[in-house]
Amino acid sequence: METKILKNMKHILTKYETTKRTEKIQYEVEIPKNIQNKSEYANNQIEENNYKSYKIMDIVDSELINDEIVNLKIKSEKS
Repeated sequence: METKILKNMKHILTKYETTKRTEKIQYEVEIPKNIQNKSEYANNQIEENNYKSYKIMDIVDSELINDEIVNLKIKSEKS
């Protein structure tokens, strides 16, 4: 009786994925003391890309819109 040992072969799948993400972002904005409506001023500064720094705090939602397989190949083993 002959016994065959099957090996699993590792493959690499490459895809293009288009996603829609909703991120919670924290911006650092300098606001002069004489500004009355600080919220409106800060929002305008962000729209004009006039902020000191920003940080992604959280990814609130993520949805895959489209995907396309580009390539599927056998993973080469390192010697």
